[in-house]
Amino acid sequence: MRHPGRETNSFREKPLQGWERAVPQDGVRHKERKLVRVVRKQKKVLRRARYPLRPSNYSNHVYNDHQHLIMLVLKQYFHVSYRDFCDLMAVCTVLLEELELGEVPHFTTLQKFSARTDTRRLELLLLAFLEEARLRVLCLAVDSTGFSPTSASTYYVRTIEYRKGETGRPHQGRFVHRHLKQTMTVETRKQLIASLKFRMGPAADSRDFKPVLKKVKPARKPVKLVTADKGFDAEGNLEYAQEVLGAKTMIPVRAGSRPGVRILGRRRRRQQREFDEEVYHQRVKAETVISVEKRTMGSHVRASGIGQQHREPVFRALAYNSRRLESLLSFLLGGFLQSRPQYFRK
Repeated sequence: MRHPGRETNSFREKPLQGWERAVPQDGVRHKERKLVRVVRKQKKVLRRARYPLRPSNYSNHVYNDHQHLIMLVLKQYFHVSYRDFCDLMAVCTVLLEELELGEVPHFTTLQKFSARTDTRRLELLLLAFLEEARLRVLCLAVDSTGFSPTSASTYYVRTIEYRKGETGRPHQGRFVHRHLKQTMTVETRKQLIASLKFRMGPAADSRDFKPVLKKVKPARKPVKLVTADKGFDAEGNLEYAQEVLGAKTMIPVRAGSRPGVRILGRRRRRQQREFDEEVYHQRVKAETVISVEKRTMGSHVRASGIGQQHREPVFRALAYNSRRLESLLSFLLGGFLQSRPQYFRK
């Protein structure tokens, strides 16, 4: 019996149907289960890529490389140090059960695994996500960004260098802040990271165009489109993308809008004539991926060595790809389950 003057939610009073039981009703529990699903996705990708369980037959069988790698990827989600991450994993019993771990490894174990891991083998795992997404043709966007090698502010770093005498007296000359420059290729339809290239910046963007696209060739998938900004405008870059990869390029020509300026290069002149603004806007998705990666996992690297600084963004890219694949699957299933079929509607 309805109480007078009190409104009731008739939808919640009805028993849940079968399609409603499949939709998570508790937002907190849904977020907890998401990390478990991400771990399962990572395990599936590692099996698909045939990543070895152990580097040698004589290694101990306490932990395997799959467990180490997944834990280092999870570390990027929390964006904490090795010590804090191991303390945090000690209370995540659900994740430990999913990883089949009886106890959390010591933080030095993860550090040593990260130091001895081959960076090229880690980068090949990015291509396994393209296979997991069932992409037959690739539409790539190339873009660059920078990561700070320290979490200290620019003012603090500049002041310390002034005191050491490395940059001369204060307020003289231009202060150049060194950073880790990352050039990436992004698959624009699924917004997945396909390949990475690192160097110490500041540096020109055009020099990393060919190396970062060469890392996509082991995927053995035809490239349909390559988009990039004006920083990658060069005759050699257009030649490599069009002749070697067989892709259509959409790169704006520098000084192409200025009247009376002669454009050098046959392919650059052709690019200026056939430039399509609507197709070029697909490049914005690469900036979206960079923004999501920095907002969720930070804009600086915690490693101090050069080799570790190159591996940490690769782990970050693996964390982003696994989360992106899980989000795509949840979006498709959630939209299907939350849209009530015709025979449920009254």
